[in-house]
Amino acid sequence: MKVGIVGGGNAGTLFLKTLLEIPEVDVIGVCDNNTEAPAIIFAQEHGIPTYFDLKLFLEKYMDVVLELTGIPEVRSTIEQLKKHETHLMDSHAAKLASLLTEHQQELSEKLADYIDYIKELLMNVTSNLSAINETVLSIDSTSKSILESVSNSIESINTTDQIVKIINQITARIRILGINASIEAARAGEMGKGFSVVASEIGNLTTSSKKATSEIEAIIDKMKADINKLSGIANTLDTICKKQREVASSLADDNAKMSSIISK
Repeated sequence: MKVGIVGGGNAGTLFLKTLLEIPEVDVIGVCDNNTEAPAIIFAQEHGIPTYFDLKLFLEKYMDVVLELTGIPEVRSTIEQLKKHETHLMDSHAAKLASLLTEHQQELSEKLADYIDYIKELLMNVTSNLSAINETVLSIDSTSKSILESVSNSIESINTTDQIVKIINQITARIRILGINASIEAARAGEMGKGFSVVASEIGNLTTSSKKATSEIEAIIDKMKADINKLSGIANTLDTICKKQREVASSLADDNAKMSSIISK
């Protein structure tokens, strides 16, 4: 659609800016008798033809001519000189369109501000996602270290447990040996007194050994309980890390989609 503008004031400038943004509209020129009119200057800056002779201007083919001066004589002249196929939009209709255009521009500006706000928000989200990922990696590394330490501790405890069992077995055999020695010393009478003392000491040794191994077993059992708790904590941390990674991944996808929409 070819459009001509008569009137180089603020209304003309507003309409010219709006029409230049519409691909389907071809502004064939702006006409005004003032060479310093805002719309004339704007048109010249953007390569739009300018006219200062209304009759010459109306000889151009155009589908619509916008009369934006609001001067009755100008409207009358246009009606007399325009081509038959050219439609005239006078200042009243143009004012209504101007108000709609101004409103549209205000909405566009608000939308642009909102988009800028969303962009800033997305940048903050991206920054936060990066921090979350770093935290998750740190927790994940700590969790793995804990699990590795737990695994090593369990292996050491199991080894110690086996040693304690072997000591208990040896202690039990020594105890039996001591009991047998006591019986033989009693049978030997006076001659077995020295052997009886040795048997008694063996008995005391086995008692002390049994007490010590019992204490070690109690310590080992407590360590096992503590390690199981630690293992549970590490597993919980691992689960939390997985969930955080899922949330972070979902937020990253949403962030990318929003950025794609805004960029369009």
